[in-house]
Amino acid sequence: MQQIKSFGVMQTAKALAAVYFVIGLIAGVLTALVAIVRLRPGRAVAALLLMPVAYTIAGFILVVLLCTVYNAIAKKFGGIEIELS
Repeated sequence: MQQIKSFGVMQTAKALAAVYFVIGLIAGVLTALVAIVRLRPGRAVAALLLMPVAYTIAGFILVVLLCTVYNAIAKKFGGIEIELS
């Protein structure tokens, strides 16, 4: 077993922000489709523009906070154990 002792905070946050962007894009498209069906084109455009940006920013901030907390806790109690083959 090997332990994850710490995460590189900024690199992890950047990588996962890209993942959150894709999730936000998917959520934005789905929300836009619902808005179009309900005849609210303004909300469709807003969903397509704002959701990916909001998901990216929120995901980045959340990952920075979570990595920082994990790194502090892992120093005291040890990290997550994984088995690599």
